Amino acid sequence: MEFTTIYKFLNFLSPSVLLIGISIGIYYFRNLNILHKGITYYLLVMLCVDILSRILQYYLGNNLVLLLVYSLIEMIMFIYFYYKYLFKSRHIVVAMLCCVAILYIIWELFYITNNVRQFQSYSKVVDNFIIIMLALAFLSEKINEYKESRLDSFYINAVILIFFSINLIFFLPLNFILNEKTGLYFWLLNLITTVSFYLYLTYSILKSKTNKLSQ
Repeated sequence: MEFTTIYKFLNFLSPSVLLIGISIGIYYFRNLNILHKGITYYLLVMLCVDILSRILQYYLGNNLVLLLVYSLIEMIMFIYFYYKYLFKSRHIVVAMLCCVAILYIIWELFYITNNVRQFQSYSKVVDNFIIIMLALAFLSEKINEYKESRLDSFYINAVILIFFSINLIFFLPLNFILNEKTGLYFWLLNLITTVSFYLYLTYSILKSKTNKLSQ
């Protein structure tokens, strides 16, 4: 079996894991805390984006423009997620960076080319950078608050920080990845890290449900 065939098969792991996570989140929704309800919503949006990207790929031949839309949606969701559920401080500088990042991605949506050979978007890099900043800002708040009741959000933040740091490195040479045959291996690596991230979020939902029921 060729590597491309294996990759196409593995490519269905992402929506499958998302569907499992969403199903668990919906089933136990009433028993989840507000943080994990937010994670369930995030998984649902990611599944919708995943399905839309496959539709565009099938009918248009590529779904590169959706990467910008995906980056914008993901970044806004994480900004809302941190400021709504995790932050206690306003973090004015971080908020200003978030606004600049949103404006930049919107600008790219109107001016970037959809040609595969010339496509070089920094939207996903900006998206990853902002989420890393949010995670670091949260870490600076909680560094001296090792209370057992707060460890769950601390672990989630650590996983977010690790995942989007890897993602940032991955998307920096995007144009090279798109136009080289070896780029498929990079996409496989990205698929593995993404699926692992979704699996952890699903696990955190299950763990939150178990903790709340035991209490």
